[in-house]
Amino acid sequence: MTRANEQGARHSPDWYDQSHEAVALRPGDRLFVQCQGGPSQSRLETYPPRLEIEERGGTYVLADDGPRHEWLYVFVPDER
Repeated sequence: MTRANEQGARHSPDWYDQSHEAVALRPGDRLFVQCQGGPSQSRLETYPPRLEIEERGGTYVLADDGPRHEWLYVFVPDER
C-alpha cells in the first residue's frame, strides 16, 4: 500500500539505466536523495523516486541525470 505522502509522478523503473550502478534497485527499495535548497537536506524516497515533491514555500524537482549518487532534489520556490 502506498502512503499518501509517497504518491506522485515517477518514471517507470525501466526508464533508469542501472547497468553501471554497484547495486540495481528494485521497485519499492528505499534510497536517500540529497536536496539543494529548501527546508530539507535529504529525502528518503522509494524507488523510483518522485519527480516532484510539494513542500512549504515551493517544490522539489528531481534532477536524475547521471549516476544515482549524483541525483538530487532542487528546490524551486513558489512565485509570490
